[in-house]
Amino acid sequence: MINSNYARSFWVRLFDVSDILRNTSYYLLEKNKVQFNFAEFPIVQFFFERPDARPAMKDLLAVTGLSSGAVSQAVDALIQDGLLERVQSEQDRRSYLIRVTEKLRAFRMTPLRHFEKMLEALRQSSGMTPEEMAITEEVFVRLAESRTGGELAVIRQPSDLSVPGLVSHEWNDREYLDSLPVWSLILHFTTNLKIPAMVYYYGRRGRMTLGKIRLMNYLFYLSDQKNGIPVVKDLAARFRVSSGVVSQTLNAMIQDGMVERIPLPHDRRMIGIRLTQQGLRMRRQCAASYTCFMQNFLCRIEPEKIKVFDRALEMTLRFLRTEEGKAFLMPGESPETYI
Repeated sequence: MINSNYARSFWVRLFDVSDILRNTSYYLLEKNKVQFNFAEFPIVQFFFERPDARPAMKDLLAVTGLSSGAVSQAVDALIQDGLLERVQSEQDRRSYLIRVTEKLRAFRMTPLRHFEKMLEALRQSSGMTPEEMAITEEVFVRLAESRTGGELAVIRQPSDLSVPGLVSHEWNDREYLDSLPVWSLILHFTTNLKIPAMVYYYGRRGRMTLGKIRLMNYLFYLSDQKNGIPVVKDLAARFRVSSGVVSQTLNAMIQDGMVERIPLPHDRRMIGIRLTQQGLRMRRQCAASYTCFMQNFLCRIEPEKIKVFDRALEMTLRFLRTEEGKAFLMPGESPETYI
């Protein structure tokens, strides 16, 4: 049996890299004045990975795990923004498929080229052999496959993980996953592990949104720090949004019982934000879920490949802390553990 602390170290580092990549991708898109809400983001991510796909609405329901109403509303908004369009199915003229527009293809190329350059720089600086790189990519594919209908059938139903079933459908076959670059596999895996767990636990208390997920991730991280009580302006600066947007999201999270406002000890005129006891319980539940998943996964990987994968994660984080690595990140971004 894989030690739980060892298993935890893997998902912590994977989430660390994932948050860095995702925050940077937000930054790159926001430079083009593009923003997505909770329902729109996974749909856009699907088309970023599969620009030539033409899914039906039922396929997007399977991919995202969202309600039909949320998917329909998100697709309508993306069509209105000129990023998606409906086309008539050739097999059934009564039904419609969804495809990307040239506008979304153009937006897609910015993060695509950016992360490909970053990956090439990482490969050159890591000192890993071609064989080690191939093993690392194989493990990443198996990791993504395990969360999307592959090896770990034990978590197809709510079980000791307490997370809804896997997203398993025709769009996530092994051939497709083999075609994805490593950085895309990291985002693919963490999206399919992190978000369902947070929605499952948080959904018992209130409605989850992408904004809430981003804030909860950061508050999870800060809960381990000595001076981890931010004020609204700190969160606004962190996520490059207005204080009004942060306050609106926090008000909803306070109603959900997950966070609270408190006077800061060093200056009681200032109001800080921290997790409530309910929020801290959710943090522990999510962490236990992720650790259990990684233990199950690592038990199915050859020990020598685990060592290579372990080293690859360390080399990636080390690279992202160098000046060369930081040049690929959002300004002010640096590796840090969010959960």
